[in-house]
Amino acid sequence: MPDLTLHGADVHSVFDLVGHNENDLTSALGFTFKNCPRFLAAVLARLSSQLGAPLSEPVSIAMEVRDKKGRTDLEIRLTDGLVICEAKRGWLLPSTPQLSKYAGRIRRGRNGVLVTLSQASHALAAKLPAEVRGVPVLHLPWTEVLEAISEVRPACRGRERFWLDELQSYLTEVIRVRSVADSWTYCVALNRQRTGGKKDLTFIEWVTDALTYYHPYGISGWPTEPPNFIAFRWDGAVRRIHRIEKADVYPTLLDRFPDLPATELTMRPHAVYKLSKRPLPPHEPIKNGAQYRAIRLWVLLDQLQTADTLAAAHKRTRDLNQSA
Repeated sequence: MPDLTLHGADVHSVFDLVGHNENDLTSALGFTFKNCPRFLAAVLARLSSQLGAPLSEPVSIAMEVRDKKGRTDLEIRLTDGLVICEAKRGWLLPSTPQLSKYAGRIRRGRNGVLVTLSQASHALAAKLPAEVRGVPVLHLPWTEVLEAISEVRPACRGRERFWLDELQSYLTEVIRVRSVADSWTYCVALNRQRTGGKKDLTFIEWVTDALTYYHPYGISGWPTEPPNFIAFRWDGAVRRIHRIEKADVYPTLLDRFPDLPATELTMRPHAVYKLSKRPLPPHEPIKNGAQYRAIRLWVLLDQLQTADTLAAAHKRTRDLNQSA
């Protein structure tokens, strides 16, 4: 079977032809709900479990519904109420004012819930209010949507299974956030400060020994989407380049590493990356070539691997980006 690409990116499902933004995600979800009632029932069952009460039967599905307050991503209209879904990519969550705009639609029908969809775990989504203007707020991670697909797939045949498989393939790629072909590399500085806890590792040892890196999430310019590659520098040179194999966001660093000391820094949301077992080449240090101190840089992987210095790689990256 020949490969298929769109704008240079692989097409894994028909939904890839539409796009990968938040509206595209909910369009794919709504279309699959329509074509696989078992899947819709499984998702509503998960929401009912969170709510502690059953939701009534679905009647219709509507996408991008507008009124004076704004536009909703996806609405599931029930026999006696309304489920409004607000989707986000990555670990982002909608704001309370945004959710408040949609609560009035549900209040008019007297029954229903507001549902947030993103990669955020339930623990991370705990910062959301339990209700807005009297309307319950529930969170559904994209991973649970994939679980619902796996749950109902064995009982589905023909058209239903086809669309489930298409959505599963699509979501699996999209919630990675970055294409596996994306070669942007995040370059950070490490030091020998110890972090406490049972092992009391230095920041360098977290990378070299534990194959782990973590950083604050959602503040001070730290990325909200994990890169595919990350480069670490210390003692005046880039000394390690790793592929990020797994990324998660935790409400606090202690939710992942409970033995670390509780401080103002550790008791805030953190992204935690699991690094590839083997560093990528080159295995010799790449000198900084400039005074970067603790500054964080984005560079293209091939430029970093072939340049004599980080400064040269950074300049080539800027030049290529400007000419693109």
